[in-house]
Amino acid sequence: MITNKNVPPPYLEDLVTTAVGKKCISWNIPDCGLSSALRFSVQLADHSCVFVKASTDQETAQWLRNEYLVLSTHQQKFMPTVIKWIDEPTIYPVLITQDLSSAYWPASHNGVTWREGDFDLLFKGIKELSTVRANSVLPVLYKPTNSLWSKIASNPTAFLSLELCSTTWLNKAIAILIAAEKMTDVTGHYLVHGDLRSDNICFLDSQVMFVDWSHAAQGNDLHDLASVLPTLYLEGGPAPYQVMPEAGSEAALSCARHITRLTVQHAMPPWLKNVFKKLIAIELEWAAHCLELDEPDGISWRSI
Repeated sequence: MITNKNVPPPYLEDLVTTAVGKKCISWNIPDCGLSSALRFSVQLADHSCVFVKASTDQETAQWLRNEYLVLSTHQQKFMPTVIKWIDEPTIYPVLITQDLSSAYWPASHNGVTWREGDFDLLFKGIKELSTVRANSVLPVLYKPTNSLWSKIASNPTAFLSLELCSTTWLNKAIAILIAAEKMTDVTGHYLVHGDLRSDNICFLDSQVMFVDWSHAAQGNDLHDLASVLPTLYLEGGPAPYQVMPEAGSEAALSCARHITRLTVQHAMPPWLKNVFKKLIAIELEWAAHCLELDEPDGISWRSI
């Protein structure tokens, strides 16, 4: 067991030293991001740095192989450069890439701070990402077969307890929300990051960089933009409706998914429950605007 998180397991230090041909001087854990994998910014003897991500079990191994597949076959300017890939029978895979610790990271353990102009650079990068055709061996996003809003409507108590709308509002809106959700099509042949959020985004001068491609897939070209907008709004970004005014289907599906997770995952910590509740409120308002429904008559996300 590692007692000092800034000290790597011995096997990893030996692997990296051999892979890059330089002695490792210091190992530092990034000040943001959540992962079950080991992650280090490593300073080498010549004062250069590399980023090391090491899987720790079968699940993180599969995620890391997926990330390596994306970075090694697409090589876009908004992706870190691969330096070394280690996938040997006796150890879990290790990925060594360009170190981005000198870049500007909006997210840290102290909060999220976007600078003036960052959102413009971010949206430009997402637009570029949305044009990239995905490697055909990446996982595929599938269109949902069951309506989550129908399930919520059949037993609305947990959702209504959030006080984001009244029973009257839900009864008037539910048929439209169900129909919109069924219209959502996440399928496609474009590269989808699958987990765009502030702690997976940084800026290297004027270039936005996207990291952690573990959940990348083939899908719809608008999927990443629709997924990131509600969280960006929480962090001071534009309202989702201003960016995607015709995304009622995407808003309805995302809202239903967050409601389902919040009401099913009872072990979710309170701070995360609060974030989910805010996202649901934002997505409900977004869907209402797009689908020409009445404004939800419950608590605004700003009051949560």
